[in-house]
Amino acid sequence: MMDSSEANELLSSSDPGDTHETRKDCPLETIYRHRGAYELPHVEKIQRSERHTVLYELPFKVGAEGPPAPYVSSEAATNGAAKVRLPTSAKCVMRNADGTSGIESRWNLVRRALERPITNARQLEAAIVLYNPDYRTRYQFIALHRLFEQCEESERVAFFRDTLRRMTELALRLTELFRAPIPLLTQRQNHAVSMTQQQAACLLANAFFCTFPQPRPAQARSFSVGNFAALFAGTSQSAVEKLKCLCHYFRRVCCVAMPTGVLTYERRYVPKHALLDWGTVEHVFDRERAPLHVSSEGTIEDQGTGLLQMVFANRFLGGGVIGNGCVQEEIRCVICPELLVGRLLFESLRETEAYFVLGAEQFSTYENYAATFTFADDHRDETPRDACGRRQCYIVGLDALKVVDGSTNQYSERSILRELHKAYVGFRHPLPGPAPGIATGNWGCGAFGGSAPLKALLQLMVGCVTERPLLYFTCNERNLQEQLCNLYAFLTERRVSVATVYELLVRYGADDASHGISNVYNYIYQRLAESNPRAR
Repeated sequence: MMDSSEANELLSSSDPGDTHETRKDCPLETIYRHRGAYELPHVEKIQRSERHTVLYELPFKVGAEGPPAPYVSSEAATNGAAKVRLPTSAKCVMRNADGTSGIESRWNLVRRALERPITNARQLEAAIVLYNPDYRTRYQFIALHRLFEQCEESERVAFFRDTLRRMTELALRLTELFRAPIPLLTQRQNHAVSMTQQQAACLLANAFFCTFPQPRPAQARSFSVGNFAALFAGTSQSAVEKLKCLCHYFRRVCCVAMPTGVLTYERRYVPKHALLDWGTVEHVFDRERAPLHVSSEGTIEDQGTGLLQMVFANRFLGGGVIGNGCVQEEIRCVICPELLVGRLLFESLRETEAYFVLGAEQFSTYENYAATFTFADDHRDETPRDACGRRQCYIVGLDALKVVDGSTNQYSERSILRELHKAYVGFRHPLPGPAPGIATGNWGCGAFGGSAPLKALLQLMVGCVTERPLLYFTCNERNLQEQLCNLYAFLTERRVSVATVYELLVRYGADDASHGISNVYNYIYQRLAESNPRAR
């Protein structure tokens, strides 16, 4: 029987610097099923239906000079569904000069404020406060002012003379570019919204100018605030760097060339009765059906081309992006700003829900992470478009269990089930035929405090069940590359079932959690060796 020393040898025998000859995962080409990076389809073509709202005229014309025209529809077309609250439909309560209160159209105030000359950050703040009077006491626009204090005079002049003026024009085209209601992607539903990149840019320009009214009281706890005011009020240098990324995006789309493609924002939900019973799953770990390739270098967005790319999400899309947060999801949102439109659309995620953004374009590159994050340079995205006009960049956002405060045992059966169900919702493939691979990594292992070895194994289990190849980035997690490769080889060579590993994880959480995070693989080796002579 394998004893503790032998199991520990399996865990530590590999050095992160070992060559590929010592690796026990699969070649990278198997993650793409020996096909081209963009050959396997991820989603259905865009078609207007009860479950898919399309805000532009179909069909999409490949090679057209400009974006598709907006789709025209009445309020009745939403069938009573909740919709995005636009500044054109809201009222403002304003304090008059004589001290009395008056009610005025918010959009009239916005137009009046933005049509005035704005030549510096103080005037920009004053314009925003005009139709958001509560901002006077809620926010100090520290990061916004630092942004323009730190840039060169020529950059500051160009922004206010050219970029901001064009941003204003784009924002004020809201009623022209949206001729149909925008549905909210609310909880417990499967629904998608497709729009043009021009429409997305218009919404983001309005978010920059903070024109969106506050969510209604009934929605305040489950919807993000779309406006950028909290980012303007950031106190960290990373907040300034995020603003640099966003201003660069606006310079590109307003002053260089407006992109002519489209995007899809989709919410997927699986009711609890349709979830798997993980204790009875018969799938076995198989190198052919669910290959694994582990990399200690690279990033999901750079090396995961053509794959479904995982975002380690907050239950509110973007997490702390409109603030001082600056880790994986927040960074992805500022280098691909079209993701931020999802903050207007998605209600917070529940346990068996995921968000998808299909077609987001990358506009910036960056360096470093968290507090040392910096905007680096312009990025020209060469990702090809699909037949519907979307960049073939497919992103899934899954929020992990938060265990950093110590009040939640991530090895309990309840926690294990929560993460398996969440990953299952995101990994399921909606089309017949071979599913494209998934680019992922240490999901929920940073600010949320998760164990990287555990989260890697859970994703591997779900990849096995959904038959999705995994390209796993270890994100500098020491020794995880070789530990995960060794475990994968062990499970596939013995054709261990997912149900067996699930039962072992539950037993570990119930009886052996005191062994510590790093011993979960050790525990699996020992218990499988005890029950299976082939493991000796």
